[in-house]
Amino acid sequence: MLFFNKKKEKLFNKIFRKKSKIEKFYYKNEEFIKYCFISLICTGILYLVFYIVDLISDGNYLLANFLSYTISFTILFIWDRKLFKSKPIRRKDKMLQVFSFVVIRIIGFPIDSFVLHVFISNFKMKNMIAKIFASLVMFMYNYVTNKLFIFKKNQLL
Repeated sequence: MLFFNKKKEKLFNKIFRKKSKIEKFYYKNEEFIKYCFISLICTGILYLVFYIVDLISDGNYLLANFLSYTISFTILFIWDRKLFKSKPIRRKDKMLQVFSFVVIRIIGFPIDSFVLHVFISNFKMKNMIAKIFASLVMFMYNYVTNKLFIFKKNQLL
């Protein structure tokens, strides 16, 4: 006697099948992978703004860095709030979250500018290449500070 016909057996196997190593890796690191994707999009926006302002301002990379950083982190706040599933209910807590995000980014901006300046001045890199390396440093800084201080897991205050 057969308990399953072929369609039900396929469905059963899909639900209870053994996960591949790639699937296990994805589910274990899903939040970080999504953060990488979101950051990649924001970095694209950041580079576009940086490039345009750098051209318009005749090589003033600090001005270009400031404007691109401001636009990028505004967009990133909205997406990170959804990614880290941290949407405070009370207005006071929302304002505290925004304030914390801005303060962490204000602290991060001099770090970003310093790294950018070091790569351009000391290592004689072109502005855009230096910005790529500075963005990698800031990527890790932003992820750690977001996770630890700003968007605490499932914080629905």
